[in-house]
Order: sequence, then C-alpha cells, then structure tokens
Amino acid sequence: MPDQSQSAGQQLDASYPAPPDYYALFTDANITRLASTDTDTALDDAELKFLVPPAPPLSGSYAGFGRLWQVQDRLPTLAEQNIPQLYSEGPIDRITELKRLNHSILFEFLDLVDVLIKDPSQFGARTERIRDIFVNAHHLINEYRSHQAKETLKLMLQQQIDAKRESTRTTLEKCKELELEVERLRQEAATVDIHTRVPTAVDGTQAKDETPGSVDPSAISATGLEAILEAVQAIQ
Repeated sequence: MPDQSQSAGQQLDASYPAPPDYYALFTDANITRLASTDTDTALDDAELKFLVPPAPPLSGSYAGFGRLWQVQDRLPTLAEQNIPQLYSEGPIDRITELKRLNHSILFEFLDLVDVLIKDPSQFGARTERIRDIFVNAHHLINEYRSHQAKETLKLMLQQQIDAKRESTRTTLEKCKELELEVERLRQEAATVDIHTRVPTAVDGTQAKDETPGSVDPSAISATGLEAILEAVQAIQ
C-alpha cells in the first residue's frame, strides 16, 4: 500500500481530489470481519484498522473551511488570536470599556486622516491600530453571546407558554358558552314539548293540533342543532 501521507498530500493538491487509498478496504468481507472482531483486535489488523472510526477529539482545535475551530465551544482569548488586549484584566465595566474603545476609534481615524495628508506611507501602523481596537470591541461584545442566547431562549419559551395559556383560556370560555347554549336549548325544548303535545281523538288516533301559534317539534330540533353547530364553529 502506498504511503498515506504522500498520497494525501497529492490528493489535497489536486483540483478534484480522489478518494483516499484505503477506501478499497471497505469490502463486504472486511465489514463482516469487523462486526465479529473487538476494537482492540481490529486496530492491530493492517486492514481492519482503517474501518474503525476515530474517537471524537475532546480538546485542542481543528481546521475547517479555512478557519481554526476549538473543539470545546468557547470564545478564544485575544492572546490566542495574537491581538493586544487594550483593556485591563479581571472584572471590568464592559459598557465603559466599549465607550472608551469607541472614542479611541474616532481619535485614531482622525490621526489616520492627518497621516494620509502629511505622510501617506505611514498609514499602515494607524490602520493596524484601528483594527486592534475594533477586534477588542468585538471581543467584548461576543462575551455577551452566551447571556444573549439564554435570554433569547427564555423569551421564546415564555412566548410559547403565553400563547398556550391564551389558547386554553379561549377554549374554556367557548366551552362554557356552549354548555350554557345547550342548557338553554334543553329548557326551551322541554317547555315547547309541554305546550305542543298532540291531543288524542275519541277513536284513539292522534288528532292534529291546529291551535294558533303551535310549534312543530322537528323545527325546534333543527333550530337547536344549528345553534350548537354555530357554537362549535366559534370554538374552532
């Protein structure tokens, strides 16, 4: 098998890098062997060791997308970024320091304008100084990111709770309105039933009630059903 480091370097230099050489070891036979072999034994095997995934890193950093990322998600210090720290160590008033850095940016910009007028060749030191001030200010702001994330999450959860409570309150109110409407219809139907009973004729058959103002019970039921449906739709 060719040297891995040499082939990896050649692949990285290519516009369309080929897959690593050990991809040919991912055969059905090797996968079957790996399934029946413990990790320590597989690591000692010349072929199976390439099939064992590496353990996730617990510390240090890694490169990705042209940048260096910390394994442990934390804000890197200014010293780690090779940036001079323009504020004191220890507990500080960040608002005061941000205002001071903002004033420093204004003064440095005025000095830069003066340098560009008198001696443009000296602009490099001024722009580097302004860059350091901006990075320091940005670093102070980034220290609030964890606090901002917690407060944003709390706000989102509170909004969800308030929305669910409001929905529950509206549903309960509509349920009470529906119960009252059903009770009113029940009482109305009972009252109508008393006054609209069909009289019995002498021959035992039911005589038609032609009393003025009599109400058809089927019409009452239809009206009550429509009222219940309207109440249910209002809840939805």
